[in-house]
Amino acid sequence: MALNEKLFVPKDIVCPICEREFTRFLLRKKQFSLDKRDIDYRPVYLGSIKPRFFHVCVCPHCFFSAEDKYFCPQMNIEDARRKQLLDSHKSQWEAASRVRAASSGQQIWKDAEAEKLRELTNSNITILRQISPLLRKAAASIIAKDKPYNELQRDGDLEAAIRSWELAAICLKARRANHRLLGYTYLNGAWTARDAAESATDPAQIDRFKAFEEAYLTEAVTFLEITNKATGIDDAFMPDGTRIPKENLPQSRVFEIMYILAGANRLLGKIDESNRFLEQIIYGSQSAQGIILWFVNQAREMRQEATAQKNLPIPQDEPDEEDY
Repeated sequence: MALNEKLFVPKDIVCPICEREFTRFLLRKKQFSLDKRDIDYRPVYLGSIKPRFFHVCVCPHCFFSAEDKYFCPQMNIEDARRKQLLDSHKSQWEAASRVRAASSGQQIWKDAEAEKLRELTNSNITILRQISPLLRKAAASIIAKDKPYNELQRDGDLEAAIRSWELAAICLKARRANHRLLGYTYLNGAWTARDAAESATDPAQIDRFKAFEEAYLTEAVTFLEITNKATGIDDAFMPDGTRIPKENLPQSRVFEIMYILAGANRLLGKIDESNRFLEQIIYGSQSAQGIILWFVNQAREMRQEATAQKNLPIPQDEPDEEDY
């Protein structure tokens, strides 16, 4: 599925793990119009381009993988100077925004867990170098194509797009990312597999991509259910007896996670689990407004629907989609 090269901006990158240079083909910045959302909140865009196919940067040499915002390539002196200047302006802007928000009684949530991933520590690099054989094993089917991973992504290779999220998840685990970020990574992998199944024409390939979707969606549910417990008032524990660390999320993000869990469980055939999250949304939302009210209304419709799949209308109040 070769794509027009004008869609991409080539960028030379030095991998922070193997310290080798490669070209990253960035999808040009453009406005993708949201058409609808699936039952598990997957954004579906107008047009034939699937942005999720290109979200993960994969080093074609050592297979270190991450979304562009978390890749942390090595920088030369000039790049480091620009980053320092940008960070200074960013911190000033954030401080001014917090003051304005406080004066109006609002709060600004900063995703501290995501911020941690924007820089690679020395221990991160050491561990990521050690797991290189694991990454190569996960990418074995892509390596067999005998073409650099970055070029396969540029050419719209469907399996390379799907595998990129698996590689990103392995690297996030090595960097000790929290359950929420891992859950969203696997969720994006499931959405990408669904994108690929919709783009494929070969029945055997479609079945394979659907199997990827189910596997990724199962992992996403596992991690996001832990995240949901981490946002509750009561203490919650892992199967091994360890306490799940609390995470203070905005209420809109809490409802988003519950809604995703309701839809994802429904797609996996776990209707009772889905209904449990729908009830949490419906009965835990007194005086809901904005995007939360949209989640409540859609939860009521989903609860009444006999079918498992439905094209949902677009919410009027879009949340921050940086996680996607």
